[in-house]
Amino acid sequence: MRFVDALTLCTDTTATATACFSAGHFATADGAVLETALVECAAQTIAAALGQRAKARGQSGAAANGMLVAVTGFLIQSRPPVEKLLCIEICEVKRLGLMLMISAVISCGGRKIAAGELTLYA
Repeated sequence: MRFVDALTLCTDTTATATACFSAGHFATADGAVLETALVECAAQTIAAALGQRAKARGQSGAAANGMLVAVTGFLIQSRPPVEKLLCIEICEVKRLGLMLMISAVISCGGRKIAAGELTLYA
């Protein structure tokens, strides 16, 4: 399942992606995107960024094995309505071996709707 539509920016430590959920998508209910889908959008943004960085280093860019390990302090202020463009911004906070902590901010219509930290095995 792919929620992120496009990786629009990718640096060594940051990335930005977009996503848009249509009416009837399984990750929506009552005309709005589910909270769990917002967390998954952040995880998919870092996965896309890691692939892009690998590709830039001359590697295949194919997805490596990775997994979401922890979600910390992820506060969702509001569920975005369907058919609205979401902007997902991530920033690497720290890395310890294969463990990576990122901070994420998700906005819709220029307004922050969710933010928190994810720890990944990547």
